[in-house]
Amino acid sequence: MKKVFFRLFFILILVFGLYAFHPLFLHQLGSWLIVSDPLERADVIVVLGGEDGERVRAAVALYKQGYADKLLMSGGPLAWRLSYAQVMKAHAGFLGVPAKDVFMEQGSRSTLENAYFSLPIVRKNNFNKIILVTSPTHTRRAKQVFSKAFSEYGIKVLVYPVPNSKFKVPGWWQRHEDTQQVFREYSSLFYYWLKRY
Repeated sequence: MKKVFFRLFFILILVFGLYAFHPLFLHQLGSWLIVSDPLERADVIVVLGGEDGERVRAAVALYKQGYADKLLMSGGPLAWRLSYAQVMKAHAGFLGVPAKDVFMEQGSRSTLENAYFSLPIVRKNNFNKIILVTSPTHTRRAKQVFSKAFSEYGIKVLVYPVPNSKFKVPGWWQRHEDTQQVFREYSSLFYYWLKRY
């Protein structure tokens, strides 16, 4: 376990060094995290919890454009007996989505669990293609995890980064919240690589 922490510490030192001396490289470091697939009609739009509502708004916009007839809110415990999925479903309802069109996965506490806890719902409903909606910096890791979990069952995963997100690639290293997102993603990608997720 000590080796893992030393490796992570080395990567963080390396990133901080690049932060100080190479803005162009840092720009690429931020943009590399963002992946996007061409949109196609799908069976369900899977929305990952954990943000302030921009993911739900983006998913509802896709739903209203006819990209899918159902939404699946994936997010576990938030506070007391309330889950992220419940809050997200209520938000979608406020935006005009009927409750009958929204599934909920309420047990997950990580991206990995988002995928593996959503999979039974997707399979039970015979969905063969999903659009995965998440924040821009989260798209690479989310696609990696969902594709690995779903490909075994022939389920196609299309990833859709939230448009007009609060996160902006240009100058991300000059904004505290954006910097946190980028460091969190690289740390998580490194951890998932170590665990072979």
